[in-house]
Amino acid sequence: MKWVFVGIVSLFLIVFQTVLLPGLSASFYSFDLTIVLIVYISLHFSHYLIFAVIAGIGGIMDSLSGAPFFLYTFSYLWIFLIVRLARQLVFQTSVPFVLVVSLLSVTIQQGIFLFSLFARQEYTGTWPLNVSLMLKQVAWGTVVIPLGVELLSAGNRGWRNLIHRIARIRGK
Repeated sequence: MKWVFVGIVSLFLIVFQTVLLPGLSASFYSFDLTIVLIVYISLHFSHYLIFAVIAGIGGIMDSLSGAPFFLYTFSYLWIFLIVRLARQLVFQTSVPFVLVVSLLSVTIQQGIFLFSLFARQEYTGTWPLNVSLMLKQVAWGTVVIPLGVELLSAGNRGWRNLIHRIARIRGK
């Protein structure tokens, strides 16, 4: 049932980010919100299908975003691999660890976006503005991702409690 929870959350985040968020005025400063789910999955799941799930989420984002294909998939898989590697080396539930992972996650994705701009030679004269925007997105990600991971953890506990209550009612 935890996979159903991940599916619902990923669907919500993808729809919110691609459909609803662009209509808001503050969306210009928003980082990729799906990173919250990727970090949560990387920290709390240990099944071998995680890699395929993350690649699927990245493929959906690649299809809907209009960015070069495999950009989101590649960044999500790198975030997953680095979080899993760091998780093996450091105590995984500490707050400083999640802050550092959040900072690294948004920085990795911004670095991959920047590399894709250089590779496609699409950078313009607004270079200082883009760096400023990237730094603001990294700062927002460092603050929002730990809060989002905690919110997803609480949501997952509530989801499991709901499923157990439904199972008890059906068992009576």
